[in-house]
Amino acid sequence: MKSLVENRFGLLALVLVALLAMYGVAYVTRPAHTAGGVAALPPSTQVPVDTVTTVCPAPSGETVSVVVPVAVGEAVVGSPTTIPAQGVSGVTVAEFRKEGDPLAILDRHGQVWHEAVETDAPLKIFGTGEMAGLESAYTSIETKGKRRGLSATRCADPVPTTWMIGPGPAAAAVTLHLSNPGTTPVTAEILVYSGEGPVYGETDNVVTLQPGENHRIDVAEFAPSALVLALEVRASGGRVAAMAEAVLHKNRGVDWMPHAAAPATRVVVPGVPGGGGGRELLVAAPGQSATQVEVKTLTEDGLQAVSGREVLDVPAGSVATMELSGGLGTKPGAVVITSRVPVVAGVVAAGTGSKKDTALTAGALPIDLGSVVADNRTEGKQSSHLVLSAPQTEGRVLLQMAPREGAPSDPVEVRIPAARTVNIELPHEKGASSPFAVVVTPLSGSGPVYGGRILEDRGAAGLMLSVQPLAAARSWTLVPSLTESTATVMP
Repeated sequence: MKSLVENRFGLLALVLVALLAMYGVAYVTRPAHTAGGVAALPPSTQVPVDTVTTVCPAPSGETVSVVVPVAVGEAVVGSPTTIPAQGVSGVTVAEFRKEGDPLAILDRHGQVWHEAVETDAPLKIFGTGEMAGLESAYTSIETKGKRRGLSATRCADPVPTTWMIGPGPAAAAVTLHLSNPGTTPVTAEILVYSGEGPVYGETDNVVTLQPGENHRIDVAEFAPSALVLALEVRASGGRVAAMAEAVLHKNRGVDWMPHAAAPATRVVVPGVPGGGGGRELLVAAPGQSATQVEVKTLTEDGLQAVSGREVLDVPAGSVATMELSGGLGTKPGAVVITSRVPVVAGVVAAGTGSKKDTALTAGALPIDLGSVVADNRTEGKQSSHLVLSAPQTEGRVLLQMAPREGAPSDPVEVRIPAARTVNIELPHEKGASSPFAVVVTPLSGSGPVYGGRILEDRGAAGLMLSVQPLAAARSWTLVPSLTESTATVMP
């Protein structure tokens, strides 16, 4: 052995043998590759959420709805494996920063809490364990005065970044609501993009919220002359629940700006109402580059360009608008936008009649893990519709209604043809009485599905309406699987 080590050629041979053995083991244990030569990743793990906190606007006598739905069907994303939830379960509804008994406690799946709440404080709704997958909503109906209209919103999650898009202070009284339901102070930075570009006002755009604190901010302090705007709220040191309400001038209605999908090069704005009235597209390019976006509408007739307005120029850091009424006609649908640079998008929809109302919708993500809308109504002159769109391949979902009283309805399968939109009036003929929650669950093999819930009230003075884009249900989250790789230690 000593002579072998002293022989430089023998030592080189030992090194080569060791290297060959190491690479041989690596080759045998390498990850499987697809036909395209890319390593096949193991499926993600579908993990139940342990705790959920949402914040609803101060009800002031209006209605708040909370439900923890019964799970229906299976999710569509990659046939993931699942891990069951564990621990103590329950949902509490309580006022912000108020000691004492909560307003309500929910202890079973399928239970719908639907109440008018007399408080001027926001509500904090907290779920844990198997009851963590809650859904909550706020709904207001005013028949007269400056706030006449139907306004509804999904109660907000505290998150690091929130995007919203809609009318600006020159067209509406816009109030931004910021809440900190956490246990540590949070700093929120407010960024405003208008039709004239980014807004750099003299007013401080940074707000510090102590635990349990909420602020209401008049957006006119930042951008008093903006006709349209996009809002970005960035949180540091924690998470912030952000919501914005727009009360349009000249009694043209009221609604909440739904949370918009983060800037992307492809955006789908679902749940655009049909019927008469204007439909205005808003597109914001918050980055440093201008862009030209391609705009198409997606209705029951398919995916079509807007005649004479196929593209929209959007300056850097600005919001641009396009009239869509000619592209949609009187049919509900979605708007599909493609761009070279990431953009945020939404639609302002006006009602008809002698007195106007306005509904707002915004870009959303596909509901791969399902979606829930907590407050739907079909009594009297009120109606609820689901507008589901499948921009690519055919979509297949299950619908189930959970009434305030009684057992949930039987699940019903709905198919959305490829590159089409379907309009579903709720409840189904075997559905539930009003009010009720609706659960939408994509089935295995379904293509991406986008949707919105349209709530309407057809009073004598005109149509009142509101749109809630379907967002991912809070019951589950996907955790990427980990694989061993030398890439993590390679320079």
